[in-house]
Amino acid sequence: MNRIRAWFLGPAGVYQVLRLALPLIISTGTLSLVLFIDRTLLLRYEGAAMSAAMAAGNLYWTLVCLPFGLVSMTGAFVAQYVGSNQRHQVGKLLWQSIWFALATVPLFIALAIFTPWFFEVTGQPPELLRLETIYMRILLIGAVGSVIEMALSGFFSGIEKTQTVMWVSILSAILNIVLDVVLIFGWGPVPEMGIVGAGIASAISFWFKAILFAGLIWFQADDKIYAFRSGCVLDLPRLGRLLYYGLPAGLQFVVEGGGFTLIVLKIGALGDISLRATTMAVNFNMIAFIPLIGLSVATSVLVGRHLTESGPALAQRAVASALSIAVLYSATWASCYLLFPDQLLLLYRLLEMDSDSEAAIKLARGLLGFVAMYVLFDAIQLILAGALRGAGDTWFVLVGTGICSLSAILLGSYFQPESGLLNWWWWVITGWVWMLAMVMILRFLQGRWRSMDMVGKNDPIPPVEL
Repeated sequence: MNRIRAWFLGPAGVYQVLRLALPLIISTGTLSLVLFIDRTLLLRYEGAAMSAAMAAGNLYWTLVCLPFGLVSMTGAFVAQYVGSNQRHQVGKLLWQSIWFALATVPLFIALAIFTPWFFEVTGQPPELLRLETIYMRILLIGAVGSVIEMALSGFFSGIEKTQTVMWVSILSAILNIVLDVVLIFGWGPVPEMGIVGAGIASAISFWFKAILFAGLIWFQADDKIYAFRSGCVLDLPRLGRLLYYGLPAGLQFVVEGGGFTLIVLKIGALGDISLRATTMAVNFNMIAFIPLIGLSVATSVLVGRHLTESGPALAQRAVASALSIAVLYSATWASCYLLFPDQLLLLYRLLEMDSDSEAAIKLARGLLGFVAMYVLFDAIQLILAGALRGAGDTWFVLVGTGICSLSAILLGSYFQPESGLLNWWWWVITGWVWMLAMVMILRFLQGRWRSMDMVGKNDPIPPVEL
């Protein structure tokens, strides 16, 4: 009984992890809700628009996730500064993240110029290419805002004020959904814009979150403790340290997101119905997956703080607690995918649909079985990858993800059958997630993460001087 009580209520127990993670789970859950509603509204407007939003949205994430993933390490850095009693370094770190985000403007302009080429080279059907291109270009207008809000939200995650992140995300989600309805279908003097309206709504919400986080930090956070105003300088050594640990985190997102996007584009080359069915299944997968990103972020923060504050024992206990929550949550969703697929897909049948959408729903029912097979493993790899990043083991996470992703794509392409290609690529996705989970489990058990420190206290990597 005492062990159960310690597991649930003790330091780094389930309750303590949930206290930090629940607002982040709700926060990332709002993102999955927004994406789900966004694509469902586009299906109601035009089936091809939903397919285009799926393909272009995945490509957008792949192209921007390098800077996005890099600044996502801000939360782990802040946690280690707090754990090592160096809060006065936090402001300067945040400014390095902001300078980096602003430096990505030329990159996003270049990506917008070459957007049509990305879709042409992957063999997208002509009826989707135009929609994909315009949606992608509009999203890129909000890309810098998205990178900045990710960096600034890391401050609140790192000091464990995750409720702030939750409320900002909820407000942003409400704004995005309202704008979706108004801009997609039109209202009053606002004409219907379809997929263009969906893109504008997303871009506005990206910048809304960035501005709101900046205002909260500037007017409410204690400058005497965190030194925001005096930290408004370009600190090349500190920026170099952020790049050293953040670059592999960003590249990992590129590799993982790129692998998934490549598979989705291959499925898109099979035709609109296959891509539409995949979009439907992935929408429900997002409901299970995206909230776990919040739990993964919380795990990174707890591992970072405990490693510098009290040592690896509590960090390991926090990971075990997070895994318990993740497995229970994902197992619940796996049961729903297996037992109630028709009930889940009923939402799409409530819409006015064409015959292609009806055919896609029949395919999506079978695809939910694949999601059920890998969702538990996806939860495990996500939590353990977050723990390793929180400790600073970002280069291994990159290499491990790269090997698994490349293996999945190459094996899938080499052994590709002549028929049943949709199911074949979903088997590739399932095997890929299984490989990722095994690699992260083995690395975590190996234990090198226990002696890491990103902020210079016990860091085996010398400070990076530029």
